[in-house]
Amino acid sequence: MKFKQSKNMLDEMQEKKLLKIEEFGFWLVFWILFAAILLQALMGATLKELAGEIAALLAASLYIAFSSLKNGLWSRKYAPTLKANVIASAIASSIFGVINAIRAFGVLKKPIEFNTTIQIVVMCVGVYILCFALLEIFRLIYEKRRKDLDDIEDESGR
Repeated sequence: MKFKQSKNMLDEMQEKKLLKIEEFGFWLVFWILFAAILLQALMGATLKELAGEIAALLAASLYIAFSSLKNGLWSRKYAPTLKANVIASAIASSIFGVINAIRAFGVLKKPIEFNTTIQIVVMCVGVYILCFALLEIFRLIYEKRRKDLDDIEDESGR
């Protein structure tokens, strides 16, 4: 079944404005989902109870990541560097640790013990390693894709 593609009724200015509205709407939903997951986790919700929100956030995150990489895009403000990836991974790991500490000791009322603290620290290190590894893989893919796209542009400009 073929769908009839309708004619674009927008001029360039309207198209740009619509893209900005759609971008803002996407990021609004993205951060609301993130906040909903965070708040529910802090209220003691289980992973099973958070599965729907996590799936939606993961789908949006994967779409943005892979679409950006496919098109050779990284960020408007940050360059893909080793230093930036170290900092971003440390921030993500720290946030994860604080959330887990609040959840364990504040919400679930676990006693502050050595074993619980070590578990949280080990999870933080794991998050750091995973985040850093993913960012580095994405950085390498980005650099290769950017090089390929730049080569195509150079060849067409000759």
